[in-house]
Amino acid sequence: MRKRWVLRQRNETSVREISDALAWSVAASLDRILPTDILGPTIEGTVLNDFAESIELHEHGNSTRKGTRKDPSWYHLSLTIPVAKMLDWYIRHHPSSAYWYIGEIMRQARNRWDVPPTETLRTLRQALSLDGELSQEARDTYFALLAPREDIDD
Repeated sequence: MRKRWVLRQRNETSVREISDALAWSVAASLDRILPTDILGPTIEGTVLNDFAESIELHEHGNSTRKGTRKDPSWYHLSLTIPVAKMLDWYIRHHPSSAYWYIGEIMRQARNRWDVPPTETLRTLRQALSLDGELSQEARDTYFALLAPREDIDD
């Protein structure tokens, strides 16, 4: 391919062929370049860190002002823009792996701060609607699959 980049042999067709081959090579190697087994826990940790900061900020605000209403901390959960964009990218490119890690985020938020899973999903969905690239239809479908199932009484 290097020979094709010689200035006198370079034309639009050869450049397009080489760029297409390079794009396919990168796409086929994406798991090796950016492994999901490393990226998933990183996203999980950053989302939980954003949650922790939101909760700490809210609790600090309540302790300094008298007469404030004692809302649950999860009313104020949020994600930073870079974290929301990374989660959006992860869902678009690795939806099944993201599904598992979002489940872990819901579990951890419940165990650490008693955040209901539906509220965790609401926060993630809201962050992605503001800062993500998923269409509303794709986002609605994806998060419908994540929604916790209610116990069915027989």
